[in-house]
Amino acid sequence: MKKLIIIVGTMLFLYSCTGTHQQNMAKLDKQYGCDNPQKYLSKRKYRQCLAKQRAGGESLFDLTDDFGKLIGGKDSNVVYQNSVNPYLWNAGLEVTKTYPLKIADNQGGFIETEWIHDSNNTNQRCLIKIQITSQELITTGVTSNFLCEIKQDDVWITDNIEYSQEEKKITLKILEIAGNLARTTS
Repeated sequence: MKKLIIIVGTMLFLYSCTGTHQQNMAKLDKQYGCDNPQKYLSKRKYRQCLAKQRAGGESLFDLTDDFGKLIGGKDSNVVYQNSVNPYLWNAGLEVTKTYPLKIADNQGGFIETEWIHDSNNTNQRCLIKIQITSQELITTGVTSNFLCEIKQDDVWITDNIEYSQEEKKITLKILEIAGNLARTTS
């Protein structure tokens, strides 16, 4: 009977700890981001985490009002301007959210995924490049490229295929999402 009580007590203790562990990890992730001291990330996962963190649109100018006072003085008005349309930028991130990002430069308007591998075809890899070129929400404000390589003799070479339909689909999806974002925030 004593062993049963110990086993049941241990199980209840362990069960109660699992919920708080996940909550604690979420708090630490929020506080430290990718540098959470309680989480181990491989170099690749760490780079991906940093890219996603940067892609969230964080900017140096999102700091407190003290930053404006620091560079502009107490009474001066400082104006900050984004170089790309935020709706197109957020739509580009939404389209690529299921892929690991290599580059996400919200000031330059450039998003590039890591190589995307298909588990059914290990001799092909593709990536997506998106460039936001406008501060306005216009149809010509975004361009997309879809590039693929094939593996021959353990060397990756460009497959020299034009993926204009895929590029058009990516661009149209970005424009659709950006339009929806603009309507919902207006």
